[in-house]
Amino acid sequence: MKVLHIITSSRGGAGIAALRLHEALCESGVSSAYLSVNRTINFENKTIADSFFNYQKPSFFEKIKTKFQHYFLATLYQKTTKRLNLIKQDLHCEIATLPFSDYKLHEHPLVQEADIINLHWVAGILDYSTFFENCNKPIVWTFHDMNPFQGLFHYKNDEVANAKTASKLDDEIKLVKAKAIQKIQKGVVVTPSKWMLVAARESKVFSHFTKTHIPNAIDFTVFCPQDKTSLRAKHHIAPNDFVLLFVAEDVSNIRKGFYLLQEALVNLKKTPITVLAIGKGVIPVNENIKIISLGEISSPVAMAACYAMADAFVLPSLEDNLPNVMLEAFACGIPLIGFSIGGIAEHTKIGFTGVLANEISSLSLAEAIATFYKTKENYKSGVIVQYAKDHFNKKQQAKAYIEIYNGLLG
Repeated sequence: MKVLHIITSSRGGAGIAALRLHEALCESGVSSAYLSVNRTINFENKTIADSFFNYQKPSFFEKIKTKFQHYFLATLYQKTTKRLNLIKQDLHCEIATLPFSDYKLHEHPLVQEADIINLHWVAGILDYSTFFENCNKPIVWTFHDMNPFQGLFHYKNDEVANAKTASKLDDEIKLVKAKAIQKIQKGVVVTPSKWMLVAARESKVFSHFTKTHIPNAIDFTVFCPQDKTSLRAKHHIAPNDFVLLFVAEDVSNIRKGFYLLQEALVNLKKTPITVLAIGKGVIPVNENIKIISLGEISSPVAMAACYAMADAFVLPSLEDNLPNVMLEAFACGIPLIGFSIGGIAEHTKIGFTGVLANEISSLSLAEAIATFYKTKENYKSGVIVQYAKDHFNKKQQAKAYIEIYNGLLG
């Protein structure tokens, strides 16, 4: 059995989660491969040079053909791209994508060699219509966000927020996706959170797919408890300081809620708090709030050290599936403070693994932080680590996926 994981990029939350699944399967004896624009791993689990996604300069005749199509016989891809570009500046969203691509993924050697295709976050590299029309292999689709069963947007809040601007194009894209997906003969949807599973079941796009829930997994050899005092000393943080950690790929991403944390901290002036912030973007200076910006960190080892420095990990996302950062924090024995949404609500237990705010607001988040500060001695690192090992185990994840693969292959 050969399983190919397809993901747009090996970077970012989805890329990392997909790579961890690939590694878990390899450790379980499955012949697994990994395909993305910036990293390709073959079925021997070796990273290889792959020119498939390299830019190829079009010939003179191809340029003429493209211009002719653009003016006289524009494709659906070209038409919708033009329409999206016209409204892009008026959109207020994290990202908006189309189900089209110039890549012919069905022609990739690894796709042709695979017995099963496991799709992940594939915006920009998967052309829905041509891929599903030409690839008749069983499809497992791991949902890292809602985009596979939505239109332009990747989360429901963005769809709602941009309804006036983009509803017509959004609805048309949903139909394009649905029509292409109906061509898949054998498929299973996997969601890392139960929240995403409910949303997937409510959607009619994947009505002919079996749907199931399998949490992501974590590497406990990298993410594990460490000596807090020595790590803090490197950043001139006192051993007894109350330290909160915030992590996002981009701190300006509205969905990740850093602005709500900043507002919450203003309401906690009497509580001595040091915030470590990881991610790209400029953090506004506030004399009343001690924020240490650590910038972008890509090294798992460096990230594990940052978790270990914190008393709690603050994850104020407005919408989220099963964030890798939550799993990483738990594996390091760090409790979580966040909102009662998505996979965060499923695994954050008060007095056990963390505290949930009563509502999505800066005031409620401030109250949750204050509650944790008063009861922080109740949270035991070893208990949290054990919870992570019980729920985000690589062997359990691989076993669950293998059962799905075997079922599809009959």
